[in-house]
Amino acid sequence: MKAVKANLLYDGKGVQKNVYVSFDGDSIMEVSRNKPDCEILEEGIVTPAFIDPHSHIGLDRAGEPGLESEANDKLDSMIPLARAIDGVYMDDHAFTESVENNVLYSVVLPGSGNILGGMGSLIRNFSKNTKDAFVKDIGVKMALGYNPRSTTEWKGTRPTTRMGVAAIIRENFT
Repeated sequence: MKAVKANLLYDGKGVQKNVYVSFDGDSIMEVSRNKPDCEILEEGIVTPAFIDPHSHIGLDRAGEPGLESEANDKLDSMIPLARAIDGVYMDDHAFTESVENNVLYSVVLPGSGNILGGMGSLIRNFSKNTKDAFVKDIGVKMALGYNPRSTTEWKGTRPTTRMGVAAIIRENFT
C-alpha cells in the first residue's frame, strides 16, 4: 500500500483538508487524517480525473499545419456517419499535456464547419493507440450558427444563412 498527502482533497462531494489517501494498485483503500504506515509518494492538491466534454484533441494536432486537420470533412455539410475516433492522431502532444493537467478523458467531437459533423467519441487521453483509447461513441455534433455558414468554399451543399442551415436539416430529416 502507498499513499499521498492531500493538502486539499476534492472528492466530488466536498473538500477535505490535510488528509491521506491510501491506495493499493488502482483501488483507494482509505482516506484518513491519520498518517498511514506506508510510503508517502506525493503531497499536494488531489482531485478526481477531469473529463473535457468538448474537444478536438488529436484531430487538430498541436503545432501542425491546419491543412492536416481532421476536425472537419469538407466533402459535404451533412456527414452523419463520420466518427471522431477515426481521425484521432494519438501522437498529438496535446495528449501528454492534458494528462499532466489531470484531464484523463475527452469527448472528441468533429468540428463545427459541418452542420452535422458526425459522432463524438469518448476517449482515454493516456492511451497509446486509438483502439485502447476508445471508450464509446457519444452523441452527434451539430452546428447551427456561424461556423457552417462560413464554409461556402467547401464542397457539397453549403448554407449562407441560418435559414439555409434549417432548410438543409429539414431536407435531410423530414
